[in-house]
Amino acid sequence: MSDVTDRKMFKTPGTALLVRGVLAIVFGLLILLLPSATALVVVVMFGFFAIIDGITSVAHYFYDPAVRSRWTVVGGLISIAAGIVAIAWPGFTAAAVGVLIGLWALVLGLSQLVLAFAARSFIRSWGIWFLMGLITTVFGIVVLVNPGIGILGLVAMLAAFAIVTGLLLIASGVGLRKLASAPSLYGH
Repeated sequence: MSDVTDRKMFKTPGTALLVRGVLAIVFGLLILLLPSATALVVVVMFGFFAIIDGITSVAHYFYDPAVRSRWTVVGGLISIAAGIVAIAWPGFTAAAVGVLIGLWALVLGLSQLVLAFAARSFIRSWGIWFLMGLITTVFGIVVLVNPGIGILGLVAMLAAFAIVTGLLLIASGVGLRKLASAPSLYGH
């Protein structure tokens, strides 16, 4: 589009919100249509981030002697190694994230079950805690058995977030357009 076309298109209030909303929904739908590819892209992006972060930490050790710490170098080298693993073996890294999510859900679920049993004598709604702990524990076990579900769950949450955000942006854009086209209450 030309500069003149851009200015005309965005002259109406709310148009930018509408465009952003549509783009967010398209992004969310693409994530839903290509979840495995999205997971791999996220893992590779993490890999590049980890490598850059690690290099920065190691460089900081050498360039700032006042706060020199061996742990800075150790952390930097671990980040670099994690980044290389993520880029070299993105499928393995995605499964590792799934295992982490599974372990987290399992520990959280088991702690909720213990809490529910401990609270059953003095809290009426202990059954809800028990059910929540049971569901979380089962989710953790399912993800540990199939770790790919964990990263795909994160991808699905990202897609849902993008779509909901897109719908809210569109609603805001439509509202702003209606507000701009409404006659002024003060006769201006």
